[in-house]
Amino acid sequence: MQQSLRIIVADDHPLFREALQQALGNLFESVSFVEADSFDSLQGVTADNEDADLILLDLDMPGAHGFSALAWLRTQYPALPVMIVSAASDPRVMRRSVEFGASGFIPKSSSL
Repeated sequence: MQQSLRIIVADDHPLFREALQQALGNLFESVSFVEADSFDSLQGVTADNEDADLILLDLDMPGAHGFSALAWLRTQYPALPVMIVSAASDPRVMRRSVEFGASGFIPKSSSL
């Protein structure tokens, strides 16, 4: 039996969170999601799900400024992979995300 993936989706737009979950649910046989809509909720959700497999993180959420949420995650949960999913498409932002410890960067303008 395949082990279920657990992914934390941290974005302040409910429609985007739902669309991302639907798309990933179609790609993986067994996946569960936990949602966060602000930096405050991300802190609680991450504390309750330290064994998650991945965090999909929007850089621009209430309570987070620039790379602050990413920097906090890297300090508190260094083993938990974080993939940035952002409307920013500037190569400098992508590069800085990786420098701050992101596992990768997906522009929201990407297609499935």
